[in-house]
Amino acid sequence: MVNILTAKRTRAIARFIGLATLLIALNSVAQPFLFRIDLTGDHRYTLADASKRVMQQLDNTVQVYVFLDGNMSLPLKKLRSTIRETLDELKVYAGAHLRYEFVDVAAETAPHELPQVYASLQARGLAPVIEEERTAGGGRLERTVFPGALVVYTQTVDTAVRMREVAVNFLQDNSGANSDESLLVAQQNVEPALASAIARIARKDLPHIAFVEGHGELDEYETGDICRELSPFAHLDRVEINGDVHALDPYSAVVVAKPAEAWSDADKLALDQYIMHGGRVAWFVDAVEVHHDSLSNGLNTLAFACAHGLDDQLFRYGVRINPTIIQDLQCALLPVNIAPAGQTADFKPAPWTYYPLLIPPPDNVITRGLNLILSKYPSTIDTVGKNPAVTKKHLLYSSKNSRTQAVPAIVSLSQTMQRPDPAAFGQSFLPVAVTLEGTFTSAFLNRPLQYYNRQQAFTFMGTGVPTRMVVVADGDIIRNDVMRRADGTRIFPLGFDRYTNEQFGNRSFVKNCIYYLLDDENTMQIRPREWTMRLLDKTKTIPQRPLWIAINTIAPLLLALLAGVIFTLLRRK
Repeated sequence: MVNILTAKRTRAIARFIGLATLLIALNSVAQPFLFRIDLTGDHRYTLADASKRVMQQLDNTVQVYVFLDGNMSLPLKKLRSTIRETLDELKVYAGAHLRYEFVDVAAETAPHELPQVYASLQARGLAPVIEEERTAGGGRLERTVFPGALVVYTQTVDTAVRMREVAVNFLQDNSGANSDESLLVAQQNVEPALASAIARIARKDLPHIAFVEGHGELDEYETGDICRELSPFAHLDRVEINGDVHALDPYSAVVVAKPAEAWSDADKLALDQYIMHGGRVAWFVDAVEVHHDSLSNGLNTLAFACAHGLDDQLFRYGVRINPTIIQDLQCALLPVNIAPAGQTADFKPAPWTYYPLLIPPPDNVITRGLNLILSKYPSTIDTVGKNPAVTKKHLLYSSKNSRTQAVPAIVSLSQTMQRPDPAAFGQSFLPVAVTLEGTFTSAFLNRPLQYYNRQQAFTFMGTGVPTRMVVVADGDIIRNDVMRRADGTRIFPLGFDRYTNEQFGNRSFVKNCIYYLLDDENTMQIRPREWTMRLLDKTKTIPQRPLWIAINTIAPLLLALLAGVIFTLLRRK
């Protein structure tokens, strides 16, 4: 009997060792091959092919510090789980080149040092969120949370260690969305936000971008916020063309930011030939000039056509910016003094229809998932010409309750004292921005070039190579507010309304426009997927609530009892 038991035990041990050996062998053989099955309908756990390529091409260390940890609300905990799962998926393809760490700032910092730490994180580009929680005594407890991450790229060049850092904010200016929609957009944005940031910061040769000067364009302070956002990914220069047809040749992209003075034909020729040779341009151009500061000294100011002289060139490329002003019932607020003359000023916010909040279409790679875009005295834009080699797509629209006003026109603050008539705003979805992609015809074709180029030697191209442009009929979309004081200059975030403390989507929109122009095959293919919001039907959950409470309470007990009965019967048998 003992020998029989010993033999059975020996065979069991042998089977166990054999099975373990087989599993180890299979695991070793399958190690180089990665196979995962995503059974979700929207493939939310499947990385894009472009994200996989970015991770596989890493040859230096990327460290991700996620500052979304500790005590927080349930929606942010869901976002944290999505971030962790995405980083785990990315690490499968990046291997040891990707490291990540979740940081609980409040727990790791002394209370008296928190304000300095929070200010430091904001200075590094992370946007805080203030959460409110009710205490047991009925009071309110405010908590500062940073739903973002710092991506640090370490590169060794000739024994020298170089570090680049970029902030990633997962809640992208969706202040107008409700909590469910905002969370869904943030979760959709986790993979593209992380993968795109890593792809751009890990580039060995950063692109060069030129901000054109010399024609009354926005200065380095008025474009300071967007330059700060782009600086980790590109070399930024401010360039005066001065008639040099080769002045823009070294640059991957050029930004024309709200010119107020006339361009010379020589400068226009230089920009034209830059485009013909494949250069890419972001145009933020006003068709109408409004001296808004004049409104602070009186009730009226004059709106008139802007004299930058770029209309003919843009028309040749396929767009026309109309000399009109859009007014919209969906607009920002403007502080207006309602106190009678001679009394202490009393400023109250009032809707200012000349500041439309533009709608970004959700089906465009540049505008998808963005908040409303704050504009100031924008114009309508039309696509013209029938060049089949150029593809044109609209980017921004007014709301369904808008109208246009031709110039010259009087802009008066007295309009804020009157309730707007909705019947007068009968135009809908007026376009304000477009993308142009394809092969363009030179605006200087069949013109005497020697008159413009000061006899410089260059190869004129009448028809260009394929390229792309973005044209926005409002220069203020790229302009951030600036406060100039004796003790220094303060730059406000782009798209931030300091009167209402609202953050609009301007910064993300401009960044996406630049990334679109700098398109490389990896980053532009990393796009948010459509996730389906599978929410409970409240019309059914409220009346059926007692039933489901009973089911969830009784069913586990019945299952446990049934399992006990079956187990007892099996033992008796």
